[in-house]
Amino acid sequence: MKKLLLVFVGLLCSLVISAQTNFQELSLEKAREQARAENKPIFLDCYTSWCGPCKMMANDVFTLEAAGNYFNKNFVCVKIDMEKGEGPAIGKQYEVDAYPTFLIINADGKLMHKLVGAMPLEELIENVECGLKANSIAEYEALYQAGKLDKTEQMAYWRLLSISGEVVKAQNVGDNLWGKLSEKDKLNSTYWPLLRSRATTIEGEEMKFVCANREYFEKEVGKEEVGKLIYNSFITELNMMIVYQLPAKKYEKVPTIKDLLKNNDVPRKEALLKITELAEARANYDEKSYLDILDANLDIWNDSEKRTIFEAAKLFISLANGKEQTRRLGEIALRAHETVKDEVVKEGIIKIGLTSRRMSGNDGVYWEDLGSLKEVLDRASLEGRYVFLYFHNDGQTSKLINEKLFSSKEVGDYLNKFFVNYKIHVGEGEGANIARRYGVIVPNMVVVLDKYGAVRHRVSNLMQGDFIKQVNETFDDNKAVGVLEMRYNMGDRSPEFMLKYLMALGKLSSPRTSLVAVELFALLDDEQRVSPEFWMLYHPQFSMISSDMKNYLFSNIQEFREKLGAEKVDELVAYQINSDLNQVLYNAKARTSVEDIDRMIRFIKQSKLQDSEQLICLANVVKLFKNKVCSVKEYKKASKGMKPEEIPFADLYANVLAMEPGRTEEWNAWGKEIVDSLSDPKYIQWYKQFLNLK
Repeated sequence: MKKLLLVFVGLLCSLVISAQTNFQELSLEKAREQARAENKPIFLDCYTSWCGPCKMMANDVFTLEAAGNYFNKNFVCVKIDMEKGEGPAIGKQYEVDAYPTFLIINADGKLMHKLVGAMPLEELIENVECGLKANSIAEYEALYQAGKLDKTEQMAYWRLLSISGEVVKAQNVGDNLWGKLSEKDKLNSTYWPLLRSRATTIEGEEMKFVCANREYFEKEVGKEEVGKLIYNSFITELNMMIVYQLPAKKYEKVPTIKDLLKNNDVPRKEALLKITELAEARANYDEKSYLDILDANLDIWNDSEKRTIFEAAKLFISLANGKEQTRRLGEIALRAHETVKDEVVKEGIIKIGLTSRRMSGNDGVYWEDLGSLKEVLDRASLEGRYVFLYFHNDGQTSKLINEKLFSSKEVGDYLNKFFVNYKIHVGEGEGANIARRYGVIVPNMVVVLDKYGAVRHRVSNLMQGDFIKQVNETFDDNKAVGVLEMRYNMGDRSPEFMLKYLMALGKLSSPRTSLVAVELFALLDDEQRVSPEFWMLYHPQFSMISSDMKNYLFSNIQEFREKLGAEKVDELVAYQINSDLNQVLYNAKARTSVEDIDRMIRFIKQSKLQDSEQLICLANVVKLFKNKVCSVKEYKKASKGMKPEEIPFADLYANVLAMEPGRTEEWNAWGKEIVDSLSDPKYIQWYKQFLNLK
């Protein structure tokens, strides 16, 4: 019984597959192999993820049983995203520059036919057959140039160019043919497609010809076809008027268009008349009237009309930049999407609604009031946006970030425009779990997610540097740390990539930074190690715990000077030595020995570093401390060549007096001497506060 059930399920699945076009996940090379084996050509759907007409074809046309019956029988069917994998190369090879484009290719890879644009199934199949049965474009071109095509053959050539997306050639051939046609020819249904392509404006000669012979054409090609052409001529012109702010002279035609609509039999007359009112509002820069008309007539327009009207409204209202109008547009759009059946149009109008609502809030960031991260990700998927997650708590730093950063108009306008913004309290609800999931150890960090919940970017130190610039790195695959991390985890260890990854980690102050730096250093040869490209490896931020990098820099200092300049190299070496020496004072457990300090002194002298006297004095001071010397006299003697502000007095004071508290008076007296020798008010004030001096 179970076996029979499995067979039945298998048969059912095969029926489902056969009922729609079976696009296989094949490379073009594999598709060619299959085409050769099955003795079929390839039907290649060239699409992109963002292309609305591509989605319409995928959802509404290729899912039809009739489509499956035709294409599965006659072709090896393949879909390839033109922006991924081999897509760009295929696009270049076959000159694909519009989407969707449908290519018919033989097993040898030769292009047999090309179609551009979305279309109903019947038209698609008709155009496929037309291309396969006709001569090739190259053959037609040769005959056309030789003047050997009669009018019907020229018509066939024009049609083939049109469906293949050869716009310029099609225009030239069409113009030439139209000039040869007699009045009788123009009434012939054979040439109706050419007439239809030219009758695009209300006042054009071709449209006047159609209207003058309307009854005749309605009998020849059908009333619906003629009506569609007349409607398209009106909607095309009106759409231009509402989408763009045209010169005032262009809008002078609106009363004429109104009269033509009122006095003629035009499909969807009432809908078109309301669009003329929108055009008038657009001409007068009247956002309120535009929104009033839009709000009152949602039930009049069809899905296609609503798509254009709302896109036009988005552009118009954004130019006005008024919060109240933007808010109202959002409300209308969110209400309007419920009246739309077409999923692509519905999605577009929802996006306009949500974006408008977000952009119309008070100055500052609009935080989504959603119940869970899943809802946030669903919203991001719907809008095609990234998620901006801000992890916070009840501390003063979080309050400061909210008040100073996220309340600003500049930051708010930026984040509201590009992200779905969501706050996560690390101590409430699912906050702690989400923080752990994304490796957030401390609050006041930003994690940017893609619509699937994968990390795209991270930002810390929110109040430092150019915040918007840091967040904008989300959109750069060479700087977005989440993208780089994925490449690292997948095994990319090229030096160029590792450097990008290290730079991104450095901005986050990530604990992984030094480890990646060590790994990168090990990958480099000697020539790369002394090159300007990898110079940043020797900065203390990356090489502090890596004696290998530091030792290499010190051992090859002359070569570095020759390649990068003595001043630049000496400055960093001095910084490194200064850092190492001060680390002994900061950290009682520092492993630096007296012998290590002596080696530093010898290196400073041999290398003739800039400010070497200061460094040697500091080394001698630290050496005294390492030997547990507590006498001020000895420290004053060792630091004689140092600038007063360079003496590490505070660290010495705390550490020495911890060893011998009885020397407090002696050290306070030295502190007063240093104060008297200072000229910078900042240092004077600091010392006075430190020593409790008046």
